[in-house]
Formats: sequence, structure tokens, C-alpha cells
Amino acid sequence: MAKNLSAIRATVRQFLNDEFVSGSDQDFKDDELNLYISDCLVEISERKPYEVKETLTTTASSKELDISSIENLLEVDKIEFRTGQNPPDYRNHGIFGDTLRMDINFSPSASEDVYLYCHKVHQLTESSSTLDQRLERLLVNGVVAYAALGWTNQVRAQVKEAITRIADVNTSIDTMSARITQAIADLTSGRPLIAETRATADAAIDSMSTRITQAIADLTAGRALGFNKVYVGRDPLGDYANYAAREMSAALSYLNQARGYLSVDTPAGQYGNYATRELSGATAYLNQAGGYIKELTARLSISGVINSYQAWAKNKLALYQQDLRRLVKTRVFTEYPKS
Repeated sequence: MAKNLSAIRATVRQFLNDEFVSGSDQDFKDDELNLYISDCLVEISERKPYEVKETLTTTASSKELDISSIENLLEVDKIEFRTGQNPPDYRNHGIFGDTLRMDINFSPSASEDVYLYCHKVHQLTESSSTLDQRLERLLVNGVVAYAALGWTNQVRAQVKEAITRIADVNTSIDTMSARITQAIADLTSGRPLIAETRATADAAIDSMSTRITQAIADLTAGRALGFNKVYVGRDPLGDYANYAAREMSAALSYLNQARGYLSVDTPAGQYGNYATRELSGATAYLNQAGGYIKELTARLSISGVINSYQAWAKNKLALYQQDLRRLVKTRVFTEYPKS
């Protein structure tokens, strides 16, 4: 029993390992397989056509027939006119566009039947088929080969995406390099400020040391006056103590000033923070580049698998074309009488 269109598609999917699995998309849509089926039907029909006898009627005194109504026509093998003769009256003919001209030396009457022995493209629908089992098998082999080769065109998409990823890697690396360059620039800008800040801090510490030394001197002077003496009308010991307290307060101010110069809130510290952020950004771009490289490698790996599949598909195509050539028979041309 001849298979219908759905049955042919199902057989093709079995060879392609593309049978339906719940929750998973199939590699080929039905309309895509239908295109391959149509192409193969034409190739097969050009070598082993669907043979059909069509009947047209003549126009009075005209040797020409309109063949535009004959669907899926490949060629007219021969014509019979007048019909019903024994042996049949086969005639030579010529075709130009949709017009067939009978090679006869007399004029037909109106509405006479003319038999056209036509070669047509085989038909395959959900309800009928003109293929025998041998041609069905050949059709399946051809569709499998063409569909597999069509699927391997995905290797171009994979390589194209891989090339895109290479561009992305280059962009990430360029951006990373720019961040590192900026970090170096920030550190370079911060380095002299660090030196200036340290010098300022050193000056504050020196001033603090001077104040502490003076405070010690004031206390020493007060000690020399004697703490067991009583002075009337003035308090030189208290004065020296106050002098020392003021010097120590000033020293503390210089200490806090030095701390401020060396804190992270200084311009030098800010440049260090800028450099840290730039290096952190560079690291992020480096990780991004690594991700692109992994994707690139995966796509190229897929390309290798597809290349192996392509070799299998080409072998299937070679076998199909070999079987297709075997269908061709030597054409015999016959010259028929015109009278």
C-alpha cells in the first residue's frame, strides 16, 4: 500500500532521529520537509515520470492545441490523432510555451479528440500517491540526504556566532586594558601627592615636636623656681604650667593635622581609590572575556560535530543520486507519419 505524505515524513524523521518527543522541539518543521519532498519528486519524475493520458479537442482547421490546463506537466511523449484506430495513429508534435502543434498534413475538424501521452511530476498528498514502493524508498533517501545537508548549514551560524564572540573578546580586552591604563594614570597622579602629603604631615609632626619640647622647657623652668616657695602678688609656677598646657594643646592640634594629611580622604588617597576601582573594573572585563572565550570554544566544538554529520549526509546524497541515475532508460525516438 502506498504511503501518504504524513507517512513519508514520519519515515524521513526516523532516519534523521527527529521523531516527536514530548517537551522537545523537532529539528525540522513539516513545511520544511515538504519542500525537500517536492524537490525530490521533481528529480525522480524527470527520470521516472508519472505517465498520464490526457484528452484535448481540436479547433476547426487548426493543428494547434492549448495545453495550459494540464497540471504538473513535464513533457508530452507522443500524441494520438485520430483516436480509436488500430494500430493507433501516433503523430509527431512540437511545443512552444503552452501551445502544442501537431505535425500533420491535413486540417482537423472541430471537437475531435486528441490523446496526449504525458509525463508528469509524481503526486504525493495526504489522500493519494502515484509512487510505487521502489520510488517511495528513493524519495525517502533523497529527502533524508537533502534535509541533513540543510541542517548542517547551521555550522555557518555557529562559526558566525564564534566570530562575533571573538569580536566581543577583543572589545572586553580593549576595555580591560583601558581600565588598567587609567589605574596606572591614577596611581601616577597620586604618587607626587602622596609625597607632598607626607611632607606636609612631617612638617606638622615637627611643629608638634617643637611644641612638646617647649612645654617640657616651661615645666623645667617652673620646677627651678621651687614648688616650696610662696610668691606674693603673682604666680610664676602657675604661669609656666599654663604655658606648658598651651604648648601641649598646640602639639595635639599638629598631631590631628598630620593624621588628616595621611587619611584616605586626601587627594592621594582618592587617587588610590580611583585606581582600585579601575582595577576592579578591569577584572570584571577579564572575566567577561573569559566567558566569551568559553562560548566561542563551545560553538567551534559544535561545528566539528556538524562537520561529521555533514560527511554522513553527503554519503547519503551520493547513494541517492546513484539510485536516481539507474532510473534513466535510453530514449527511443520514432518518426510517425503525417498523413
